[in-house]
Amino acid sequence: MKHILQKFALSAVLTGLMACSSHETKTEHPVTDETHDEAFVLDKLLGTWKGEDGKSFERWIKESNGHYNSMVYSLNGKDTVVNERAVIYREGSQWVFENRVNGQNEGKAVRFVSSFVAENDIQFSNPSHDFPNEIHYSIPDHQHVKAFIVGNNEKGGRDTIPFNYTRVH
Repeated sequence: MKHILQKFALSAVLTGLMACSSHETKTEHPVTDETHDEAFVLDKLLGTWKGEDGKSFERWIKESNGHYNSMVYSLNGKDTVVNERAVIYREGSQWVFENRVNGQNEGKAVRFVSSFVAENDIQFSNPSHDFPNEIHYSIPDHQHVKAFIVGNNEKGGRDTIPFNYTRVH
């Protein structure tokens, strides 16, 4: 269960990590009600993205209620295997990322709350979760998503798992 969540979270987080680790100056915006008025980072996630392995995909759609839904899946021959599902929604002045990974957490969603929002980046945190504790997304341009997940490892350190995607459509 932990490995599946790590794989999904890593894919999403790695994209963000690569963007966040850049030495470029980024404009940080507080997570407030005004955040939705700018060219919002979550709108840039909409579409289908292919992982570097060519077999994993992440698809984002926006529902009429303003929720962002994601499905992470892989291709196994002619079969499509859904590995996880996520929803991002507004709750007060923050964004909530809830993720369900097949075979993990008894089918229950794990909740992360936005801790950083910028024009091309968003980070979600849940310090009490075993792994990951952070999920990062960065959209450096229209064709790429860099995501990564970060969490504590068994040796007392922190592990970062990157996920790099290219737009399919």
